[in-house]
Amino acid sequence: MTDDRGRRKRRPRFGSEPGLRIAALFVSDWGHEFESVAAGRVPSHRLFGMRELGSLGHHVVHHTRPVTSRLTRRVGWRVSQLWWLLGVQREVDVVIATHEAAAVPALLLRRLGLIRRPVIAMTVAALDATSRPGPGGVLQRTALRGADLITVFSSSHREPLARRLARTAETVRWVPLGVDTQYFSASTRPRDGGRLSVGTNAGKDYPTLMAALRPGEQLVVVTDAWNRSQARESADGLDVSFRSDVPITELRELYARADVMVLPLRECEMSSGQTVLLENLALGTPVVISGVSGVADYVDPSIMLVVPAGDPSRLRQALTDTSWHDRARRGPEFVARRFTVEHLASALEAIADELVARRG
Repeated sequence: MTDDRGRRKRRPRFGSEPGLRIAALFVSDWGHEFESVAAGRVPSHRLFGMRELGSLGHHVVHHTRPVTSRLTRRVGWRVSQLWWLLGVQREVDVVIATHEAAAVPALLLRRLGLIRRPVIAMTVAALDATSRPGPGGVLQRTALRGADLITVFSSSHREPLARRLARTAETVRWVPLGVDTQYFSASTRPRDGGRLSVGTNAGKDYPTLMAALRPGEQLVVVTDAWNRSQARESADGLDVSFRSDVPITELRELYARADVMVLPLRECEMSSGQTVLLENLALGTPVVISGVSGVADYVDPSIMLVVPAGDPSRLRQALTDTSWHDRARRGPEFVARRFTVEHLASALEAIADELVARRG
């Protein structure tokens, strides 16, 4: 069932056409995120489409019991969540793991026949994880081969991941990353915040951004410790402020006031830059972004400015040219047509329906 925007229509949870019963797996206890989304404090895409699947008429359950074992918090959570899944699997139709790290324990038991429900593994960095040497890479490859279906947020990752796992391309699907366009909606605030760059993980290329700046040009960078260390090596003499762990409400305000969002990216085997790109487009913020394969599904040169990756000269030109900034006003419509969290939920719903129907 779809509406005139290509999204799945809401259907009744009970009755002649009951919704699916879905067990959602997370990398850590995500109960606080469900509460924060319900209260409007954070965007719903932090739940990876699980709230919107509920709005479509499905019943989504997740584990929230706190971990109190002497094991490390990460291992303890995985054991606790897996034990919970073993107990509830008879009551659900399908399992959706919202990250490859959340999927691994369930998939290992799936391969052993102990998890009997179809498992969808949503992945962010599966290409990177499965390329690791030694036991870690073996574990990731072994587990992901047990998934009934794997999703990626970059279509460029489909075939390489399928080859690495010896799977058919049909069992690795692209789904659109989507953002909460109620939380990130077109802004009328004055654009007086200067240049801003936001993002973490190894897909960022802050040294190229530092090389593109001239002395006296101001920039605020919100990133992690590793990227900050990489950038600072080439930031001497530049007017660059580094920040970390900025609350999402404050980050939204920074986006809304930025003159331009700069997303310097490098080719890598993980999803990088997509969320920040879509959040800023939804706000109508002008975006300069590196043209790497991982974001190709989300890029429209008629709305944003796309520059070659690793080219400080072209990036410098883009930062000094403001003539194209009016294009960003089309950003909210671009996101609303294709990249909302409802679109993500609809894609997951279609996959789940397919797997459940196949299982009979």
